[in-house]
Amino acid sequence: MGDASALDIFEDALFAVFEHHQPARGDPGASAVYEHAQLPDWCVVDGRRAIPYRIASLSSANTKLFAHYQWDAGVHLADLIVEHTSARDGSAADVHGKCVVELGAGTAVPSLVSAALGAAMTVATDYPDADVLQNMAHNAAVLAALPRAPTLALRTAGLQWGAAGDEQRVAQSSVHAGAYELVIAADVLWVSSQHEALLHSVEALLARREGARFVLVVGFHTGRPAITRFLRRAYASGLVPDVDAEYGGVVCAGRRGG
Repeated sequence: MGDASALDIFEDALFAVFEHHQPARGDPGASAVYEHAQLPDWCVVDGRRAIPYRIASLSSANTKLFAHYQWDAGVHLADLIVEHTSARDGSAADVHGKCVVELGAGTAVPSLVSAALGAAMTVATDYPDADVLQNMAHNAAVLAALPRAPTLALRTAGLQWGAAGDEQRVAQSSVHAGAYELVIAADVLWVSSQHEALLHSVEALLARREGARFVLVVGFHTGRPAITRFLRRAYASGLVPDVDAEYGGVVCAGRRGG
């Protein structure tokens, strides 16, 4: 028995014994689909309303990025976008006609959904690792190549949080005055040392206009201390949570006064 298979058996046994919830799905390099009954009728895979995607392969260079899984938080964010945009309820998660940028996108499933649901522009970003970026571009191309797919306003880009040059290049992709009405992210708070850099990118990309929002889905495994540290830092930087946003496990925030 090889080391890899022995490790898999050991991990599976731990999950069974301790009823551990694994907050991710899929394996590195695997293909999968995101399914939702309210996806547009051209989003069809094997007769189901679905969007195909591939998970990035694991390499020694990108191990610490944890982009080689599809995290549950990203699926939850995609669900929010589908449900609120389909309802055209005008909420923060309604992407119709908005410029949207995703930070720490990984597989970019929320961005794929955003583009499919009619965002004016969607830009999926992640750390500029060649394998991760190539995989995001692949997923965008596969979506665009589905039969009956309309022309999609969807791009992918490398973005190191806090890097002004990267932020400027991503800002230029917006068709709405170099800024985004909606900045989205899922499961990006687990490394507290990156909170300041993450907020720097949110500040650089979020439009300075009424209604612009940062929608963040917190990961199952992040832990309250890390979340609290981020929220305090975000509030100090001028981002104020919406008290009436009824999204479970989600932070929805706008600029103070907006």
